[in-house]
Amino acid sequence: MRLRTLVIPFCTLLAVAGGCAAVAGNGGPASSSIPIALDRDRPDLSDVGALRFRGALRLPDGAGVGGLSGLWVSDSGDRFVAVSDLGKSVTGRLSYDARGNLAGAGQYDVRPLVLDKDPGYRGRLNDSEDLARLPDGGWLVPFERNHRILRYEGAARPEGPPRKLPTPPGLETAPSNGGVEALAGLADGRILAIEEGDDDGVRERHAWIAPADLDKRGDWQPLTYRAAPRFRPTAAAPLPDGGVLVLERRVSLLGGWAARIVHVPADSLRGGATMDGVELARLEPPLLTDNFEGLAVRPGPDGDLLVYIVSDDNRSPLQRTYLMMFQLPANALKPAVAGR
Repeated sequence: MRLRTLVIPFCTLLAVAGGCAAVAGNGGPASSSIPIALDRDRPDLSDVGALRFRGALRLPDGAGVGGLSGLWVSDSGDRFVAVSDLGKSVTGRLSYDARGNLAGAGQYDVRPLVLDKDPGYRGRLNDSEDLARLPDGGWLVPFERNHRILRYEGAARPEGPPRKLPTPPGLETAPSNGGVEALAGLADGRILAIEEGDDDGVRERHAWIAPADLDKRGDWQPLTYRAAPRFRPTAAAPLPDGGVLVLERRVSLLGGWAARIVHVPADSLRGGATMDGVELARLEPPLLTDNFEGLAVRPGPDGDLLVYIVSDDNRSPLQRTYLMMFQLPANALKPAVAGR
């Protein structure tokens, strides 16, 4: 989602920790990125709620690496795929230091997504907002303004002519700039879609869940997502146990940008349910903040999970494209599920 730029002081507080990162300890590619501190006044800060900070990067301005609204990271962690709000896919390589912290990104490749043949789907009507990798290897990309979900093939990125999936019932009434922002292909093959909606203070957001063979049967089932006050969902990523993490965003003139990472357990992902997740972490000033819209999860060491978020800079000189990585301990989700 493209947001109107807010001229507020926090936008200029860039916690730059140094120059361009060098080749990292995993033998990865030389990077075109700048390492960033989580809190420039507390460089040793690492714990954010249930998460542990494992590195952040500022990606380069220009060259098409911007406006990122969806994210996927390979299980090995060496490669990422993103989509932008201009209907493009962006791939790149990631590298890590000797401790496994995110240290660099580079080798970017930006290509336009192949879009619908309908001549009316042009320009801002091709505002791609998330990226979901399905268990069968396919990719799903939701679009705002002309609300639809397209399925792509492609081994390394969404490629080739897409196939339009059946539209969730009622999505046609969503705000032009508030359609499906969060989309996840669940571990069992089902598909979860969550509408962003208006910035109206309403906590409940429309959501839908569909079977893996949606394009054959087309039976989306409605459910509800409950966000924190003034927050709106912007991305979702599947968990190995069948649940999801959801990324939420808030922006205000007084408080600036903020983000939440929320755990929704698998037993809430059913038709008619209300998904009222448990907050795992919240990013607010003075921590590094921006317009975070992309979320990805991959396996980490000893059963832990590694969580990545990326920001959409809205093509604004007052914002930046940040990629952050956190570690989620294996036992962090158990109290959340037991406490429901």
